[in-house]
Order: sequence, then structure tokens, then C-alpha cells
Amino acid sequence: MNLFGKDRRRKERRYPVATVVFTVRSGKDPRRVSSPVTGTVKDLSPTGMSVITPRLAPDGIHIMYDTLMTHQNRIDATILPEGKPPIRVEGTVAWFRGADAPQGFYIFGMQFDQEAPAVDALYLPDRDPVADR
Repeated sequence: MNLFGKDRRRKERRYPVATVVFTVRSGKDPRRVSSPVTGTVKDLSPTGMSVITPRLAPDGIHIMYDTLMTHQNRIDATILPEGKPPIRVEGTVAWFRGADAPQGFYIFGMQFDQEAPAVDALYLPDRDPVADR
């Protein structure tokens, strides 16, 4: 439960120590793909994750929508956990906003197209690496 009602998450979120490299693919023209952007996984579950990133519109492709919010853009990401094999995920951005810290960064929530059970091995219960900074 949160302050605004029932928590809509189907899976519990945890706090892994991981970097993520992602690209944004245009929903209107899938041939348009941004350059890779490096971010930090804030929290993660088998169905999605939130990412802190320094850029919101890499190469002019907005992270959430293309062409006046009529085409939802896609995210292709590789999670790079410390000491573990990379995990590839694809999906769409469910929400985004400015991050509290670091200054000038953004945070977005991504919903995976398919459940990623490999993320269970990354779980470090009750630890938020971003808050630990």
C-alpha cells in the first residue's frame, strides 16, 4: 500500500547493484534508434525496473513518446550486474520524472515485454543503492 492507494506492482521490487545500458527505439519509425545511454538500476523485479539516467531524449528520441504522444517508444536494455552475466530485456516506459538526486538526472519505470526470471538472482533484499550514495 502507498499513500495514493493500492500498490499496482504484481512482483516485489528489490534493489540490485547494477548498471544498465539502453537504447530508445522510435515507435513511429523502428529504424530510428538512439545511441546507447548508461544508467543505474534503482529497483527491479521480473516484470520491470526503474532506471536513473542522465539523458531523457538521447539523439532527439524522447524516452516515452514520439510525435506528440501518439507512438509509444521502445526500450532495449542490457542489465550489467556486478560479477554476474548480463541480462537483456525489452519493453516500454510506463512513467518518468526528474530524479531527486543526482541533480539534472531523470528516473523512468520500464515494463518488460516478457517476464525476466533471471533477475531473481540479482536480488539484494531491502537495499537501495541510489539512496546509499
